[in-house]
Amino acid sequence: MSSKRIGIYLITCTENGKKYVGQSIDLKRRWNQHIRKPPRQMQEDFDKYGRDTFTFEIIEECDESELTTREDYYLDVIKPEYNIKTEGNAISEKARQKLSVLHTGKKRPDISKPVKCVELDRIFPSLREAAEFCGVPSPNLSALLAGKGRTLGGYHWIWAYDDPELEKAALDRIAQMPEGHKPTEETREKQRQAKLGKVMSAECCLKMKKSHTGKKWKPSTYEKRCRKIRCIETGEIFPSIKAAAEEYDLNAPNISAVLAGKLRSIKGCSFEYVDDNGEPVHKKASQPVRCIETNQIFKSMDEAGRIMNIDSYGIGLVLRGKRENVRGYHFEFIDKEG
Repeated sequence: MSSKRIGIYLITCTENGKKYVGQSIDLKRRWNQHIRKPPRQMQEDFDKYGRDTFTFEIIEECDESELTTREDYYLDVIKPEYNIKTEGNAISEKARQKLSVLHTGKKRPDISKPVKCVELDRIFPSLREAAEFCGVPSPNLSALLAGKGRTLGGYHWIWAYDDPELEKAALDRIAQMPEGHKPTEETREKQRQAKLGKVMSAECCLKMKKSHTGKKWKPSTYEKRCRKIRCIETGEIFPSIKAAAEEYDLNAPNISAVLAGKLRSIKGCSFEYVDDNGEPVHKKASQPVRCIETNQIFKSMDEAGRIMNIDSYGIGLVLRGKRENVRGYHFEFIDKEG
């Protein structure tokens, strides 16, 4: 049986006595939503007096089909100050005046303002068309044009100014931004706090999936992100895991598992990361380990795994305290000096 309560609720500010009437098919959830983001009419008092000065009260439980009728009844009886909507979906003249005051002085951005792609020297009639061209969300392009980034979709963007001096100033701003520009720690923390507790809707996830479907990295980006690997048995070096998988007809995730130490080999092949000179590259400096039962000392977990015929990933779990032993053996890290 569902535990959701359906009905009409009343929110009251104890500091000024103002009220708000609303309806919901899940009253508990609606109150939690108002706590996180109160209605626009209540926002100023929420900030001024604090959340604890607002009380939530269920004034009537009813069937879902009766919600609008019962809400209109309480709007007429209580006449709540925070509500600007009356008579179902109709907006009264008083509500229109409140909305007018609320939006006075606020400018709506001109969505048809032309945008210019610097590299292509091409002007798009609107921000939306430019965003669709490079396959990114419109808000991301809008943020970049506001100075919060350097490139998007592999291109530089500016507003299409009629004044050459304004266009030059915009290009100079881009030129002065260092390559690989990264947000400050303060900005990162603000972004993290803003996303806490937020869950993307199914619709948003679907849009992101569609925007990335069929898209591939540019060759230059792909080369930067890929690391060279070598097949230890054959000595052949590949520019990426994908290239090795295609050459040997192997599963790329399995090769990744070998490189991460989770598997010893895949179909008789083992791999390692190498630099441009072909020298082995390790993510972390190897630290010697000792098998407590045999008192043997090994240069690394990998060496211990090879010699003792034990999965090095399991040895790593033991060393991190996530497993008591592997095949009855216990291991510990030791200092290199020791």
